[in-house]
Amino acid sequence: MKRKAAVLLALVVASLLQGQGVARACTTIIVGKDRTADHSVLIAHNEDDEGTVVTHCDVHPSRKGGAYQLFSTGSVAEPNETVAYMGPSVYDKAYIPGDYFGGVNAYQVAAYNNQAPGKLGTLDTRGGVMWTEFNELAMMQAKTAREAVQIMGRLNESHGLTSDPGTSFGVADPDEGWWIEIAPGGQWAAQRVPDNAAQVIANCYRIGVIDFKDHENFMWSSNVAGYAQSMGWYDPASGPFNFAQAYGLESSLAGPYNVVRHAMVQRYLDALPKITPRDLMSIMRSHYEGSEYDVSARQPEKFPHHSTVRTVCTDSTQASFVTQLRGWLPAPIGAVVWVSQRSPCSSVFVPWYGGVSGFPAPYSTGTDTVREGSAWWAFEDLAGYVDAHYSDTNASVKAGFASLEQSELAEQSTIDAVALILWKQNRGLATWWITKASGDYGMLAYGLARSLLAQVSQPAPR
Repeated sequence: MKRKAAVLLALVVASLLQGQGVARACTTIIVGKDRTADHSVLIAHNEDDEGTVVTHCDVHPSRKGGAYQLFSTGSVAEPNETVAYMGPSVYDKAYIPGDYFGGVNAYQVAAYNNQAPGKLGTLDTRGGVMWTEFNELAMMQAKTAREAVQIMGRLNESHGLTSDPGTSFGVADPDEGWWIEIAPGGQWAAQRVPDNAAQVIANCYRIGVIDFKDHENFMWSSNVAGYAQSMGWYDPASGPFNFAQAYGLESSLAGPYNVVRHAMVQRYLDALPKITPRDLMSIMRSHYEGSEYDVSARQPEKFPHHSTVRTVCTDSTQASFVTQLRGWLPAPIGAVVWVSQRSPCSSVFVPWYGGVSGFPAPYSTGTDTVREGSAWWAFEDLAGYVDAHYSDTNASVKAGFASLEQSELAEQSTIDAVALILWKQNRGLATWWITKASGDYGMLAYGLARSLLAQVSQPAPR
């Protein structure tokens, strides 16, 4: 492991064990098809990492499979032909050696990751699989969310988790959503999200009692209870086996860092009769405005990221996602990943259709130091300025982005309709159309970020 990555990972683990870490301290929501307004399945995610993690948006076409090289050494066999997938990747491999944050594949399978510390701590296992690799290996093979969970589970049993004290994934397709929680030592458990439910996970294991007779709604490693018993984490005489209690770190299960986030997001979700992408965008921007945890109510001039509790949207949020999975449409049109670069409270969600053939150059440009021509850096520079001058800039930046976002949401049905007509006539034209529509919105958002920064950073007239 490169020195920088090793040092950062050590710091991350230490801070998480104290309940204070923010690196990979993400938030994920899954909404079942009976809780959404249009019967799609929705999955939303804030990707949080310390420092500057420049992201590029990439399309990974289907290709002939080979040997997938693991960062920890060794390899995993790929399928004979991989499934195409798209989504953000990390520019700086010295910071996060893996590549794939999350996104959606050609079968409308989407997956996102949260770190979740377990009792064993971090095992830097040679030949082990990193969180980004679990994600990518599942995306290049799975045709359903259930299959993606099974792929991740097999990988953990055969290779083990490396470079993390524990991890979890939200996985979804147009029919259902799943949580899978992966522990060092090859153990894991998964639970299906009910169709009529909307659930959130922060940075701890949340799968409780496993019903070992219910193979429709639970999956698990073959020795999940026995291994915990051998480690002294579970006594069968104490009652049914509870995965989170057996494998989770107590400070992460009970600490306010996760408990407040779970309670507040679940409060928002439960108050909504039917949930839309717009609703999830609002939640992913949340600093608990109007609640007892609202910093801005007490100190209006203070940026709400500077709170004593862990909010959903933070200054460590590198990107935010709201993904729609719609089974009644062809997969390239049915999947839409709404992506906000950097903290979504000072950014805008852009709709990228799952079948786009590529991204505009600014969305695949940028390094850890180079800003010019990079969409990520445009949003990063704006977010940094808003953070430092919150009371003077917040309202105008929100208003500027709200107008564009409202247009995107209002025009989505028209873009869908044109894409479907073209799909029935010429699939190449349909691909061109959704690529153009997404790309046009992306460039409008990029230009607006630059213009808003120039506007708010101008000195006030005397």
